[in-house]
Order: sequence, then structure tokens, then C-alpha cells
Amino acid sequence: MKRYFVPLILFSFSSVAFSEPVLNVNNVVGKTKAEVAKVIGNPLNCEKSKYGSKCTYSKGESEIVFIKGKADWITIEAIDHIPFNISALESIGLPKQKADFKNNYTLRWSGINGLYEVSIFKGNKNSDYAYIKAVTK
Repeated sequence: MKRYFVPLILFSFSSVAFSEPVLNVNNVVGKTKAEVAKVIGNPLNCEKSKYGSKCTYSKGESEIVFIKGKADWITIEAIDHIPFNISALESIGLPKQKADFKNNYTLRWSGINGLYEVSIFKGNKNSDYAYIKAVTK
């Protein structure tokens, strides 16, 4: 009896899973500069803005505006390898859920995890960046 070797290739079409968020916004929102530094490291640069201190960090290629001394507006640039879909939320430490607003360039959620607003913007191929407003409009 002849035996034939047939290679078996398995494909998984499940959604992208992230082992660790690029930057977990839950760990920095509402924290002071000193508390944020303990979580994601010292800022590369800080400057004053009309809203408060604005600092850039290497973790997640992020920028945080501290309003009234607390991390409030967060921009995360290092998500350009993340598909532009609801799975992008996991890359910033938030659970996947249907967007409240969606078009070809923007996914937006209101009130997710108690945050005022979370937006993911599309780049050339994948996501481009995430913008989180924790408390202040």
C-alpha cells in the first residue's frame, strides 16, 4: 500500500489579537506627569500649550496634554501597522466594540471605558493614529 504525504496548511481568519497594547490608555488617563512617567517612562520633551503641559513620549510615539495637571488628551502615533477596524481599539488597551461613528477615514466612540471620546484615523493602508479625549472636550 502506497502512502502519500499531503501537506496540511491551516489558516486562521480570526481578528487580529494583540499581545500587548502599543500604549494602554487606561494606565495613563487622569494621571499626573510623575505617575505617567512611572508607567511609560520619562517624556522626551514637554512644552507649555494654552491647554496645559504637552509632553511627547517614545512609548507608542505618543503625545499627552495634561489639563489641570492630569493626562487628558492623548495622541498615539505608533498604530500604523494596525488594521483600520474595531480591533485597533485593542492596540490602545480598550475592548473592541462597534463604533458610534464610522466613515472611510474615521472610527469614533463616545463613552467607551468612561472616556469622553476615542477616535482612530485611517492612514494610507492601515490605521494612522488614535486620539483620545479623556475628560475635556
